[in-house]
Amino acid sequence: MLAFALYAIPEFSGSIATQEAAINRTIIEYELNGQASQFVIDLDAYDPTAVISYTGSPTIADAVDVQQFYNIPGSASEFEEAVCTYIEDHGGTVISIETSSTV
Repeated sequence: MLAFALYAIPEFSGSIATQEAAINRTIIEYELNGQASQFVIDLDAYDPTAVISYTGSPTIADAVDVQQFYNIPGSASEFEEAVCTYIEDHGGTVISIETSSTV
């Protein structure tokens, strides 16, 4: 049985982060409006193509309609693409995209 905890992260109003025993994570580092930041997409450890949570700008999440990507196979790459497109369309630059797995 996996330990599962949800908690709000104050600096990312409205965002939820998930902490599990094993998780796959994509971190998008970007610069927008002169500020460097990150948008983190957490993926289901058993289906790394399905998004289970995110941590990042609520403005970006609202703009890309984050709810449409939750727990849907194949949604992770679409979510990542939508976030990057939003950043670039608003004059920002995607600095890096890193995927990792934690146990």
